Amino acid sequence: MIGIIGAGNMGMAIASRIKGKVLLSDKNKRISDNSSVAEGSDIIILAVKPQDIRDVLKEIRPYAGKKLIISIAAGVTTLSIEKALGPKARVIRVMPNMPAMVAKGISAISRGRFSGSNDLRTAFRIFSGLGEVIEVKEKMMDAVTSVSGSGPGYYFLFTHLLARAARANGFGKGLAMKLAKATFIGAAELARQSDLSMEELVKKVASKGGTTEAALKVFRQEKLEAIIKKAVKAAAHRSLSLHSDNVKV
Repeated sequence: MIGIIGAGNMGMAIASRIKGKVLLSDKNKRISDNSSVAEGSDIIILAVKPQDIRDVLKEIRPYAGKKLIISIAAGVTTLSIEKALGPKARVIRVMPNMPAMVAKGISAISRGRFSGSNDLRTAFRIFSGLGEVIEVKEKMMDAVTSVSGSGPGYYFLFTHLLARAARANGFGKGLAMKLAKATFIGAAELARQSDLSMEELVKKVASKGGTTEAALKVFRQEKLEAIIKKAVKAAAHRSLSLHSDNVKV
């Protein structure tokens, strides 16, 4: 039996992709309590916000035992969960992203000190229903969070800004957004199917002296790459500051 503590967007996305019955609890919804879910589950998925993890771990500690604990709480290390739940807690840490809600996400997985290869396979099996899955060393999780975890937000913002630029060029709101969405979705699918690198694809669309080249020149002049690097670094730093070791879970 799989239990999910936290019935927010990601918790519900995970639940929707699991075959069979799932136990759910959430502090804001009138469904099973955390202790009942922990007691009745073989696998406990912690789909709660980092600031809520401390109280949740205290609640489930009496029931965790040798059960597999999978946490998707950003910035919460496997070590801190192991310390909170007791000796040799089997912990897997996962960083999924928002497109998991439509089974198009990518999830990065790291093992704790006491989780085994079977535990890793279990986590892969669960999260493969939400999209792609990769294994990374836990020290890379803050970087993962800043790229794929936060990345959908960057995409949504850029789509919004492109649509606003289209409106500034005379398009109505609806058509501007349709153009922006369709352009990015189509470009993403082309990139997925192509064997070319991103740089090669840029060259294909940006003919010399053309319109795309004129736009790209502005991006270079305004140091877009430096802005993106700074933003991703800020997200990684924020993830690091959330580490439960630092807040003594």
